[in-house]
Amino acid sequence: MSDRVKKVNEFLRQEVARGLEMLDFRELVTVKAVETSRDLKHADIWIGILGDEESAMDKIMKNQRNLQFAVNRKMPTKNVPKLRFRIDHSGEHALKIEELLKGETG
Repeated sequence: MSDRVKKVNEFLRQEVARGLEMLDFRELVTVKAVETSRDLKHADIWIGILGDEESAMDKIMKNQRNLQFAVNRKMPTKNVPKLRFRIDHSGEHALKIEELLKGETG
């Protein structure tokens, strides 16, 4: 991954996190990671949700245009990636693996 893409990923992570803070969630919502394409056309925003995932994602999708607009205004590059929000289930997957490993040794 190029330094440019790394910088864009970090910038987007911070800006999207700021935007999500402005929304009134009942759930705990965090930006886990950002993966931007090399051509800067798309950025997958991986979201961690503790609580009602469906409700939180519904609120994010309803506000996607506002979040995109906020990033567009602040992004210092010619091309601004289109934001795509994804739920990060890696924590749940890690817990399942840990439980399986405990079952084999315990």
